[in-house]
Amino acid sequence: MRIFTFMRPLYKQIIRNARTYNSKARLEGVTIQSMVEYTDLEMILGAKKDRDFGPVILFGMGGILTEVLKDRAIALPPLNRLLALKLIEQTRVFRLLQGYRNIPPANLEHLEEILIRLAQLVTDFSEIQELDINPVVVTDNGFIGIDARVILKPSQIPAPLHLVISPYPDQYEGQITTNTGINILIRPIRPEDAPLLVELFESLSPRSVYLRFFSPLKQLPHSMLARFTQIDYDRHIALVAISESQPDEKMLGVARVILGRDLRSAEFSVVVGDPWQGNGIGAALLSRCLDIAKEREIQRVTAAVLSENTQMLTLGRKLGFKVKRVPDAAEYELSLDLG
Repeated sequence: MRIFTFMRPLYKQIIRNARTYNSKARLEGVTIQSMVEYTDLEMILGAKKDRDFGPVILFGMGGILTEVLKDRAIALPPLNRLLALKLIEQTRVFRLLQGYRNIPPANLEHLEEILIRLAQLVTDFSEIQELDINPVVVTDNGFIGIDARVILKPSQIPAPLHLVISPYPDQYEGQITTNTGINILIRPIRPEDAPLLVELFESLSPRSVYLRFFSPLKQLPHSMLARFTQIDYDRHIALVAISESQPDEKMLGVARVILGRDLRSAEFSVVVGDPWQGNGIGAALLSRCLDIAKEREIQRVTAAVLSENTQMLTLGRKLGFKVKRVPDAAEYELSLDLG
């Protein structure tokens, strides 16, 4: 009862303040929440729709220090765990989140999940103009948003077309069984597939590496690995074959069709790990890539193939490619008209 006696005048004061601010407002009540005990670490999570780039995700130091320290980083949705962690790591508050002096380390996986869901929210609803959760505080059980603000506005562009980066195209996922009985999942590549792609590269013999990259690479450089996995789904078709016959995920092969500057022609490539060659995996991947290319009205697909790459030349002829010897070079050009 003492609590209600204490709260009654506060409730009346809040109602008076609200009516003074807007006499026509419809007041449906007052929310009472328990006091949150948290560390001094405060963050801001937000999003704002940019005229040119669409929704932009923001993360950084929050609370009263937001404008003073200007410790913030931005990213474009959608996000996954890799991109969310990179966003967090770009800020100075990241060092505090790892634990510093009397501040215990925070659950970064939980924070990544919050950022991913925030990015998904602005991906699904193009009406969101601005969104701020400030401050977001660290507690013993995770994170709590103390205050939040959302501004909505009708959008003439439906989701997800309001994004500057296309979201993961899950409509291209599918399961097949190879002619040798291997169950595989064919799906677009993801940024978090980087470790699987490294394993696939390590399964290649020196000859397979040379036939694919035209040079004797010892390992995939970090820049190349990022370029191969963090792709623009509008301009780059990249499908991977994932084994479903093994307890752990294993990438068996990857095929790509990369759009040219004219947006009507493209180049393709295929690679399958040495242990799984000859099972029809490369043909299945490339056929699906060509179906998507035709769907996107790409008119012509080509590739340069070394003359000793007889398997790729055979696959090209099987799928209807024209095979033409390049003058004064030890390679062939494969071309296929899709128009």
